Amino acid sequence: MKNRVLTSTAMALAMLAMPAHAQTADETQTDTTGEDATTAQQQPRGGLNEIIVTAQRREETLQDAAIPINAASGEELTRSGVADVTQLNKVAPALYVPEAGGANVGYFVRGVGNFANNGYTNPAVAFNLDGVYIGRPSSTVASFLDVNRVEVLKGPQGTLYGRNATGGAVNVIPNIPRLGVTEGSVSAQYGNYDALEFNGVVNVPLGDSAAARFAGAWTDRDGYYSDGTGAAENLALRGQVLFDLSPDIDLRLSADYSTSKGTGPGLDVDGVYTFSPFTPNATVPNWQFVPSPANVSEPFTGLFAQQTLDFIENNATAAPLYSPVTGYAYPFRDDEYWGVNAEFNADLGFADLVIIPAYRQSRLDNLFNGAPFKAGINQDMAEQFSVEGRLSGYAGPLEWLVGAYYFDENVEGVNSYNQFSTVSLQEFDTSTESSAIFARGSFSVTDDFRIVGGIRYTDENRSIDALSVAIAGVCLIQPVAGPPSCPQVPTIPVGLTLEDTISQLDPALFPAGSPLTRPSPYGTFPYGPFGPTGPQALLIVTPTQIDRTASDDQVTWRAALEYDVTPDNLLYASFETGFRAGGFNLTFGQEEYDPEYIDAYTIGAKNSFFDNRLQVNLEAFYWDYTGQQLAALGVDDRGNNSFYTRNVGESSIKGFEVDFQALVTQSTVLRGGVQYLDATFDRFVYEQVDLSDATDPPNFLTPVTGCDYTQNLTPQRTFTIDCSGKQALNAPKWTVNLGLQQTFAMRDYEIIATVDGRYRSNRIIGFNYLPTGNSGDDITLDASISLVPYDKGFTAGVFVRNLTNEAMPSLYQLGAANVASVKYEPPRTFGVRVGFQF
Repeated sequence: MKNRVLTSTAMALAMLAMPAHAQTADETQTDTTGEDATTAQQQPRGGLNEIIVTAQRREETLQDAAIPINAASGEELTRSGVADVTQLNKVAPALYVPEAGGANVGYFVRGVGNFANNGYTNPAVAFNLDGVYIGRPSSTVASFLDVNRVEVLKGPQGTLYGRNATGGAVNVIPNIPRLGVTEGSVSAQYGNYDALEFNGVVNVPLGDSAAARFAGAWTDRDGYYSDGTGAAENLALRGQVLFDLSPDIDLRLSADYSTSKGTGPGLDVDGVYTFSPFTPNATVPNWQFVPSPANVSEPFTGLFAQQTLDFIENNATAAPLYSPVTGYAYPFRDDEYWGVNAEFNADLGFADLVIIPAYRQSRLDNLFNGAPFKAGINQDMAEQFSVEGRLSGYAGPLEWLVGAYYFDENVEGVNSYNQFSTVSLQEFDTSTESSAIFARGSFSVTDDFRIVGGIRYTDENRSIDALSVAIAGVCLIQPVAGPPSCPQVPTIPVGLTLEDTISQLDPALFPAGSPLTRPSPYGTFPYGPFGPTGPQALLIVTPTQIDRTASDDQVTWRAALEYDVTPDNLLYASFETGFRAGGFNLTFGQEEYDPEYIDAYTIGAKNSFFDNRLQVNLEAFYWDYTGQQLAALGVDDRGNNSFYTRNVGESSIKGFEVDFQALVTQSTVLRGGVQYLDATFDRFVYEQVDLSDATDPPNFLTPVTGCDYTQNLTPQRTFTIDCSGKQALNAPKWTVNLGLQQTFAMRDYEIIATVDGRYRSNRIIGFNYLPTGNSGDDITLDASISLVPYDKGFTAGVFVRNLTNEAMPSLYQLGAANVASVKYEPPRTFGVRVGFQF
């Protein structure tokens, strides 16, 4: 790692040593880097305001960007209650970001994505903060601090961005320092769940040619769940300094630090899938769903409510130990992130040069329960170095850009996943080194018609050195009727390592000696009190060593046509390819997975009518998705529970999206959008080990799934699970947004009142396609009233989110003992906010 960082630093210094000639201070506020500026939030063009975006590495209005994109300014995000990535669906209907356990979040765009990302997987949707790709998508807590705007790009990002992404990209652009300006703001907010929030921003000039900007936020709230889970306490700080080194050169330095504490997301228990062989009316073949009672399934009850724990203990047993399912460990988060980055801009006369070096580090220390584990523990340390250089300019009718990118990431982790009868203990060290060169050109055939092309070559090398230790308790007491039962044998304690785990057990439970007293801790050990015929159970400890290297290289490209029918009406059509590299699993028999690929066809139109009092944008799309990677809980080839990524098949994703804004009067704005999405798995097939043996009848211990399956008896007993034809995950057929903003003018202030509604049709939110794993339809309403000064001064506002207190499931998972859990988006929240701008 050290040598790679030194090499990368040398590359960055070599780039910086190139001849330089830069922009003026005013130009810095609206440069072509994609990471601009305080003044570029919204620009009027008569009628409706428009957001300036830089998603194509050049400054243009949202209406002039001939790509599939949603964008929102910082003010709009605040009014909409978007304080983190999980709420971005409010402004980008195609994007879903469900929370998993601990610091893990999943990213989906139109069914392309993963439920969660761990220390050795990569997201399908790239997250970019201030122009820097974030390798670990959990480390985004400081991203929504002093935000200028957020851009959500839909579809593969295979030509312009730092890392390849098949689903899309989320670009969070903060406000940057402003030269010659002293300004700032402070605010405080209080709401239900004892939610406190304090924010502060200050911009100060440092002479005539430099400025600094500092921002900070602290938030704290009680948990949404009655058991106290879902609580959060976050701190975020960012400091920036901008230097106008000459009329043609500027340099911006930035550093940020953040922490995430609390319990992490909570969960509710929906019921238990119990083994019911050859039951004709079973919920799925051989498995009967036992729903939890109303006082348990009521949204936001929580896993640790006493009635929930009683229900699990009375209805669930975790194979293969079959001891009481008790002793869930209470969750916590204590995660820390920091990073530094720079942006160097130079006007070379013939071209503009941009260089962005960055270093980031994240440290995770959290314990979580979802899917319902006794405990999942993550202690990861990730560090990344990246540098991107771009050169852009004009040559007659050709607008051109060339660039290079280098990314180096190392993640070291110690993880533990305890499911009562089985435990997976993991120690890993992974490295990823990705290099790319790219180019883009836009050729103006006429003043109104352009041909656009882009190409990128990516070379990625990765390695892993890991040890995964599986512990399984196996009950030996077999009653005449019914399943095995070992009520006197304790389940496996929660520990981070093998020694931590085994040392918590009474040595008397190992009549032949503890694994820790043997020359090797691996093997099979009598476990538990002796019964009439010997030990009641066995403890089996199995190591899996993974030491591998792999590489992928790929050319991705984009071709597009753009036609300005009028200065206010744009038509475009594009084809773009995308790819996401393969990777490793800490799972026996599934140690590697292959790359995935996507081809995206888009036809769109962006229109302004009636002197820009009405904007109507249309997009029709078709994506061909192959080699699809999907990370989820499963069973490895030894029968041990595991979380791993599989290449499950291919999808056809098609539909359309329409969004509009209308300035009904000078003080009334009506806005909305509709997305229709038909995302279907053309092929979704994977293998799962069959835990039955030759003495069992065919199709006996079948998988818990709502998909079709076929039992294979040779060469190894497995099931082929086939979910082909199913709706893609987190891909609702219909999404409809409708909002109204009314402004009331006063002498020194204006009052801005907003009401926003959202409808989403049913979504598949669980990997297993269980009949209970659907979200159902939901309709939500948000409202706010804000008092805003025309210039500077006092600000105030009140808000309510999810006014009807709709329970909106976001993730459905089976955990230990086939306990089914559901996570929810936030319930109704409301509060008041006051502040002062100066």
